[in-house]
Amino acid sequence: MTHMTDFSFSIPTDVLRAALVCVSTEETRYYLRGVHVEPDADDVVLVSTDGHRLFCGRCPLPPAGAITPAEPFIVPTDAIKKALTGYKGLGIQLQCTGDIWTLGDVTFKPVDGTFPDWRRVAPTQKTISDDLGKIAQFNPAYVADMGKVAKAVANPREKLCPVIHHLGDGPAMVTFPGHENLFCLLMPRRAELLDKAELGFLMAHVTQRKAEALAAMPMRA
Repeated sequence: MTHMTDFSFSIPTDVLRAALVCVSTEETRYYLRGVHVEPDADDVVLVSTDGHRLFCGRCPLPPAGAITPAEPFIVPTDAIKKALTGYKGLGIQLQCTGDIWTLGDVTFKPVDGTFPDWRRVAPTQKTISDDLGKIAQFNPAYVADMGKVAKAVANPREKLCPVIHHLGDGPAMVTFPGHENLFCLLMPRRAELLDKAELGFLMAHVTQRKAEALAAMPMRA
């Protein structure tokens, strides 16, 4: 792993914990088994995805913490979990000096792989203008994971509810009110359509139940 310069900066632990929600657990997709870090001069972007969900968080650096831009790299999931276990600080130091990489007190080696170009799947302004509001179907487990992201970044007394912006067949953008520095993407799934026979049976069943309910209602004089 090569980089442009040594660096050291602090990452908000709540954003890092939120990023862990969307990392992949597939052994064969090793390049997704971690959090992608893009250090820039004034901020650091954290991205994670498993191909179904994507997390993106931008962490501004204080003026005194500005760094020389470095090549992106991937911090492995195991190192992040180890560094955050029992850690109570609001920020955790991520550092590279020569060939030594550390996250908090944990030394690690970046994942030797190329993270996909996540910006290619992010909705464009045209997509949002054309498709916003077109309803899509999502895996309920992935929708629930958006709640986990919200819980990770919410303040102790904050009831943070994620907002899903449906974009039809394209990835839906999920935002978190009051936390404009981060968003998620949810990939829709195609709903299985009922054939005519199944639909007919379903409608007949509903009609029968409705008739039974009406018959059971007391007659008014």
